[in-house]
Amino acid sequence: MRIVSLVPSLTETLIHFGLLEALIGRTRYCTEPAVVVDAIETLGGTKNPDVARIVRLRPDLVIVNKEENRLEDCRDMEAAGLRLHVTEPRTVAAAADMIEQLGVACGAAGAAARLAGRCREALALSEAALTRGGPSLRTFCPIWRGPYMTFRRSTYIGDMLARAGCGNVFGERPGPDYFAVTIDEVRAAAPELVVLPDEPYAFEAGHADELREAGLRARFVMVDGKDLAWYGPRIPHALQALGAAVTT
Repeated sequence: MRIVSLVPSLTETLIHFGLLEALIGRTRYCTEPAVVVDAIETLGGTKNPDVARIVRLRPDLVIVNKEENRLEDCRDMEAAGLRLHVTEPRTVAAAADMIEQLGVACGAAGAAARLAGRCREALALSEAALTRGGPSLRTFCPIWRGPYMTFRRSTYIGDMLARAGCGNVFGERPGPDYFAVTIDEVRAAAPELVVLPDEPYAFEAGHADELREAGLRARFVMVDGKDLAWYGPRIPHALQALGAAVTT
């Protein structure tokens, strides 16, 4: 099978399945695992893939995601006769199901079932830890700066944050899944914890100082953004690492 993946975390997942040689294209944001991914041709970004080049490659399957890829690009590829496998996990549990479905679509059902099983085991452990723990920590987690942007609870990153014992102070805001907030809104929400990931915006310690100077009285934790937002083989470690970061 010849596969193009336009989803960074699923490029990593396919390689984990043992499908490196089947991958004939990726986006420039598909950077993991770093030791082998450079062997795969780059076909633009997630929001601006080289659709014409993808069509010329005639892959058997193109892996896309409703959140990361544009509908118009997907329609253009389908109109050219390409078969798309569309993903949209919005919870960690749904990501485990998606992993199994992806494996079936790509001819790697056994490897996918094993990975999905490990994800479900890790999820069960995290749920048990949440049951034993106290109330969720009131948490602000920005994913961008200038303006600050955050997300609803009903997203994958929102569910992963919740699995770490964090109660998203903006998690139930009506409207789009991702949205801008002002520093005044953040202060008014009074988070007791601020989680700063290193992607998609590369938050650093200096940004925590900036927020403190703006009046936030909270504990600050720096985390790996891929643990929050990338589904696939990193899920078991991510559940453990995020939970440990929040409770330490």
